[in-house]
Amino acid sequence: MRRPLSVDSSAISPDTKRMRPETDKAQLYDRQLRLWHESGQTALENAHVCVFGSSALASESLKNLVLPGIGRFTVIDDATVDDQDVLANFFVQHDDAGKPRAECIVAGLAELNPDARGVAVVRAPADVLGSCESSDTDLVSSASLVMACGLPDALVHDLGLRCWQLGTPLIVASAAGFMASIRTVVPEHAVVESHADMKQDLRLSAPFPALLSHVDGIDLNTLDPTELGHVPYAIIIVKALQKWAAANNLTLGKDTIDIPYSRIREMRDIVRAMAPASDEENFVEASKNLNANCTAYEIAFEVLQIIGDAAASETPTNSGSDDADLQASPSASIPTDGGSKDKFWLMAKALRRFTESDYAEGKLPLSGAIPDMKADTKSYIALQRIYKQKADEDKAEFSKHIHEILDAAGLPQDYVSQAEIDTYCKNARRLRLLRFTPIHTELKGKPSNIDELAFSEALHHYVLFRSSGIFFEKHRRYPGVPDGVKHVDLDDLVAADAVELETIGNGLLVSWGIADQTVPDGLVAEFARSGHDELHNIASLSGGVIAQEAIKLVTHQYVPANNMCIVDGAATKIHVARV
Repeated sequence: MRRPLSVDSSAISPDTKRMRPETDKAQLYDRQLRLWHESGQTALENAHVCVFGSSALASESLKNLVLPGIGRFTVIDDATVDDQDVLANFFVQHDDAGKPRAECIVAGLAELNPDARGVAVVRAPADVLGSCESSDTDLVSSASLVMACGLPDALVHDLGLRCWQLGTPLIVASAAGFMASIRTVVPEHAVVESHADMKQDLRLSAPFPALLSHVDGIDLNTLDPTELGHVPYAIIIVKALQKWAAANNLTLGKDTIDIPYSRIREMRDIVRAMAPASDEENFVEASKNLNANCTAYEIAFEVLQIIGDAAASETPTNSGSDDADLQASPSASIPTDGGSKDKFWLMAKALRRFTESDYAEGKLPLSGAIPDMKADTKSYIALQRIYKQKADEDKAEFSKHIHEILDAAGLPQDYVSQAEIDTYCKNARRLRLLRFTPIHTELKGKPSNIDELAFSEALHHYVLFRSSGIFFEKHRRYPGVPDGVKHVDLDDLVAADAVELETIGNGLLVSWGIADQTVPDGLVAEFARSGHDELHNIASLSGGVIAQEAIKLVTHQYVPANNMCIVDGAATKIHVARV
């Protein structure tokens, strides 16, 4: 078998391919570092993205990965540049007509960021996927993320199965005129730094001993008006909670305090009575933060699911998963045998032990962060020190559990670094776990979430993309595209293809048990009229969405969409649904 013809972007401009100094990177990537921090940037720079297809959709997606500094990318395609590419793909020029499209876009992308190294493999995706040579199989197995842009369903099926078995994230994207479909596929995706918007974990209704002791050491009655105006609102709320608890025959710190919304007015009256003046800023702050700090401590449902998962269990539950299971089961994931070496699950197991211990009493590790408050520097730092000390104690307790688990698993103590422990504890409240459905079983049957999909605005668009794939398998062309063999009137072709496309689509709906719906005629006509061509504006918008999802998957930060996005350019909407 011949070796793949490839071009390496480093050969195009060798003088510009040297890596930037760290100080330059900090300046260049300043804004994105504020989003995903140094850990996310490092993950991005160490990532390898493998892309099957070189259309405008692929180019625009890669553009939005190259600019923030993706480490490596490989483009696999044997298509040559034609007139449509020149119109829709900004990374090819008129002079590129007839040249390998993969080479052209790699050369163009290389000019955007010398830190990103691109390679073009001028081979048909079907040849690469069908090859058993290590140089070809490694393209997928070595990738951090795989993308498929505009591939036929048969190739998507084979690629989806391979990625599912490897546990490699896959993004499948296709565009047709003003519509685009983006499907994310990965057995399991764990997120530590989800950046979920949650209230601060101050534990005011369930104060830990050091916080309670600190509050008890402050006598508001002995402070002059100036000092009273600089007491942090957290201390004011704890003082008010102590008064409310005493009035209700409870003890703060021992009994569960859970004040319903209907009784928050009682707390506001207590705070108002404590204030030296009605407009004292710190007391106003305290009043505004009562709703968020007067309810019982709870662990988020998403975190409870994680620590209750079989993978975090103390008892091994060997599922005996094999390749057949992975192909058949839509919920198959990374084996949850209780003995996983995956760091996320090792720490989830430690987190479960932590919460069940007498030390934690059902609570998660404290992050140690406190919000800005109206206070003087001395009072604020004193409070900040209390929280940091508690967070450090919680990390030490958590570390004890993780080291015991590592010992039992026969793993070295530094298998999980202290930095990883710190990050896990800091974000324990925001942990997220997503399990997706496989696309290879979906394409051979029906979506796994029919009931949810039936009520989604994405239903009809999804049906049309599926119908278009079936149409292609039958005719070896997409709806609205002449076969090039005989001359036909384009309007007549589009009309005939639209009728067949609608028949296929409505047939799919019936077979899925959604017989009470039909695909709208206007949407079918627009889809057929597009000829499955990619418009640059839709490719650009969709490429931004694809890159955004890719960065989430690569960095394990923020929560990716689970599991399909439909871009409807005509209605200027993006629909998200599970299929």
